[in-house]
Amino acid sequence: MKTQSKKYLIAACFIIALIGGCKKTEKVAEITTAKTEVTGTVATLTTSEFTSITTTGAISGGTIINKGSSAVTDQGICWSTSPKPTIESKKAGVVSINGSGVFISQLTGLTASTKYYVRAFAINKAGVAYGNEIELTTASIAGATFGFSPMYIIGSTVAAADIEVLTDGGDAITERGIVYASLPNPTVSSSKVKHNNAGLGKFRLSLKGLTPKTTYYARAYAINAKGVSYSSEVTFKTIAKGNVTYTINKSSNPTEEEINAYARITAAADSACWYLNNYTSATKNITLNYVPGVGTADATNTGWVRYGTNATYQKLRTTLHEFNHTLGTGTTDWWTGTAIVNGIYTGNTVNTLLKKITGKDTPLNGDRQHWWPYGLNQDSEVSSSWDYVYNCLIIEAMRKDGLPEWSSGTYTP
Repeated sequence: MKTQSKKYLIAACFIIALIGGCKKTEKVAEITTAKTEVTGTVATLTTSEFTSITTTGAISGGTIINKGSSAVTDQGICWSTSPKPTIESKKAGVVSINGSGVFISQLTGLTASTKYYVRAFAINKAGVAYGNEIELTTASIAGATFGFSPMYIIGSTVAAADIEVLTDGGDAITERGIVYASLPNPTVSSSKVKHNNAGLGKFRLSLKGLTPKTTYYARAYAINAKGVSYSSEVTFKTIAKGNVTYTINKSSNPTEEEINAYARITAAADSACWYLNNYTSATKNITLNYVPGVGTADATNTGWVRYGTNATYQKLRTTLHEFNHTLGTGTTDWWTGTAIVNGIYTGNTVNTLLKKITGKDTPLNGDRQHWWPYGLNQDSEVSSSWDYVYNCLIIEAMRKDGLPEWSSGTYTP
C-alpha cells in the first residue's frame, strides 16, 4: 500500500508541474504585446487663408505651431468637396517654407464655381495632424472681353476686321472669330469666320462674298467653358463694285518673246482688276501695250498703259501702280494743283484713312507723279498682299476727295 500511494503522489506532482509551466508561457506573451504600443504626440498647426483664387486653383498653406514629439517629415494641404478632408483625399506638398514654420502650398486642378473644404496637414512619427478647416469657392468662369477696331478695310464684296481677345474670362478660349449678317445682333448661327488659332491676342479676319452697297452688322466672338461671348456690334457698308477692265493690243503675228510678255501682262492685269473692282468703285477701260522702246512702264489718264521688254515690270505691283495713273494720280492738273501741296496730300478722306492703316497721325506724301506710302512705286513697298489692298482703299478715298473723273459730280460709292 505504501508503495502504491507513493506512485500516486509522484504522478500528481508531475501534473501540477505541467500546469504551472503553461501559465508561465501566457505571461510572456502579454508582456511582448505591451511593448509594441506607439507613444508620442502629433504636431499642432493652423491652415492659412486663401490667396490668388482662380477658376482652377488657389494658394494656401499653414503654420506649424508645435512640431510634436518628433520632427515633421511631410506637410502640405489636403482638400475635398466634403468636410474634413484627409491626406487620402486630394493633397499637395509645399511650394516654399521658412524657419518659423510657415509654409505655402498650391491647390490645382479645381473646378470653377465649386466649394471645397481645405485643411493643412503635418506628419511626424506619432501620426498625421490637421489644421483648422476652411472653405474655398473657386471663381466663376466669365465671358471673354474684346477689342474690336472700327472697320476701314471695306470693299464691294470683301471686308476685313481687326480684333483682339483681351481676356478669356477665367477659362481657355477654344475658338474665336467674327460673325456677321445684314441684320443686327449676329450670332454663331449666322455667317461666321473662324480664326485658325484659339486663345488671346490680336488677329485679322476677312469676310468674303458680300453684297455691294449693303449694310452689315458684325461682332467678334469667343468660346470658352461658359459658352459663347460676343463683342459690341460694329456696322459697316460695302461700296459699289468697281468696273475696271482692260484690253491688250497684240501683234497679228506675235513672236515668242511677245507671246510670253502678253501672258505675264495678262496675269498681272487680271489681278490688278480684281483688287480695283473689289476694293474700289472705279470704272475704267484700260488699253495695254507691249512697246520694246519703253524703259519700264508708263501710263496716261486716258487709260493708255505701256510695258517695255523688261519682264520684271510685267507684274502686279507695276500694273496696279500704272492703273492708278490712268485713274488720275500723277497725270492730271487736279493732282499737281489741288491734291499735292508742298509735298503733302491735302484731302481729308485719304489722310483719315491713312491714320487708321498706319496708326500714325501723318499725312500722305506726294510729288508731281507719285505718292507714298502704299503707292507701289518700288518692289520694296510690297511686304504682303495687304499692301495692294491699302493701295486700292486709298484710291477709293481719293475718289471721295475729288479724283478728276468724278470731281465734276457727286461721289456715289
